[in-house]
Amino acid sequence: MFKFFSKKVIQQVEQQNIFFTVDTQNLVLLYSFIEKKSGIQLDKNKSIIEQKIISFCKENNINSFTLLLETIKTNEVFFKKFVTLITINETYFFREKEQIQDAFSIHIKQNRSHFDILSLPSSSGEEIYSIIITVLEMKIDNFQVMGVDIDQEVIQKAKEGLYNKRAIHRVDKNILEKYFTLQNNHYQIKESVKKHAMFTQCNLFEDAISHIGNFDIIFSRNMFIYFNDEKKILAYKQLQKLKKYNDTKIYLGHADISSSLDNYIRSQK
Repeated sequence: MFKFFSKKVIQQVEQQNIFFTVDTQNLVLLYSFIEKKSGIQLDKNKSIIEQKIISFCKENNINSFTLLLETIKTNEVFFKKFVTLITINETYFFREKEQIQDAFSIHIKQNRSHFDILSLPSSSGEEIYSIIITVLEMKIDNFQVMGVDIDQEVIQKAKEGLYNKRAIHRVDKNILEKYFTLQNNHYQIKESVKKHAMFTQCNLFEDAISHIGNFDIIFSRNMFIYFNDEKKILAYKQLQKLKKYNDTKIYLGHADISSSLDNYIRSQK
């Protein structure tokens, strides 16, 4: 999967009197470990990722990829901090509103007393609150949405529910007035929305995921784009374990599907 170099490529990078050893072979080992532990596949050909990692190391007084690898292997808190760097958490409200509406149009006909919904990854909460607002607008009140993410920092942001203008640029004015409070050029989610949300930190590929519950509807959008085909199938299998019923549907983002995953999904029906 990864190409190992025949010899080390080492250079010194200086910034603010901090020297960093760029060791290409250990960068490859770092990428491999990240993929194995989190499922996230980093593009080794994108120099911007390497530069982000180097900047992160300097900010944390780490002078080589070797030391970074040793640190994230032995320090779970630091590993989660590193995941914040390499995952894209920028999102906005109502990114795939039609999919949410379609999902509930199907499940509302089942007339269940309560709906448990999963959204993974939750990122900073825009998608979870988009689900809640959409469902409330459909005059449904008997539901709870759980947001799950590997990144504790974005979970905290989601719990706060405070967003800038970019995040709400697709939100209609009447929805803003109904479900948000304007605070110093930011928009605060109202408690009438928050009461339907809960958040937890968890890695989809760890055993702890099986303890978060089972769900009537599962959304997992724009996460599979980080995985290779093998990891996509494994991730989908993990989500299948969280289904409450045989007819529980799993909704992925349009960019998440690959031919291998599509073949796997169709073979399970």
